[in-house]
Amino acid sequence: MVPFIALTLVSVKTKKALSILLLALLPDLDALFLVHRSLSHSLIVVLVVAMSMLLLTYKLRLRVYGYVGLGLLAVASHLVLDLFSGYTPLLWPLYGYSLWVQAGLVAHIGSSPSLTSSLKLLKESITFHPFLSLDAPLFTGEGLILSAVLLLPVLLRAFRAGWQRARE
Repeated sequence: MVPFIALTLVSVKTKKALSILLLALLPDLDALFLVHRSLSHSLIVVLVVAMSMLLLTYKLRLRVYGYVGLGLLAVASHLVLDLFSGYTPLLWPLYGYSLWVQAGLVAHIGSSPSLTSSLKLLKESITFHPFLSLDAPLFTGEGLILSAVLLLPVLLRAFRAGWQRARE
């Protein structure tokens, strides 16, 4: 949802944004092979693939450079979001550690109000171990409501545009 909203905010047409949005899901296809957050979650690998795609589209004289660039940004947004939710091999194979950024801000309300912030960069050695099964939440309550709130302005804008066209 994040890349879709970002694309529509910079005036990318809704249908084009939806097609690019699907590219943001590509890194999680590794779970189908029972290995999650593997080399598909490496920005280095993603850049190599994107540069190869750009070269191929140039050689074939296809005019889709913008799609490749927007697709790269969509996939990169997935990697950055994952970086804040668990260990991610973002710089593999150049850096042998998975990274996890933990950030938080807590407000204490009481006799002496205070704010406590934390920012940690954790790392662990990269290991790509297959697993036997994976329970992957397709959505959570928090994610669902956040997506709905983000999507509402886009839907309202599309509805208003359709309404205006129908009146003309």
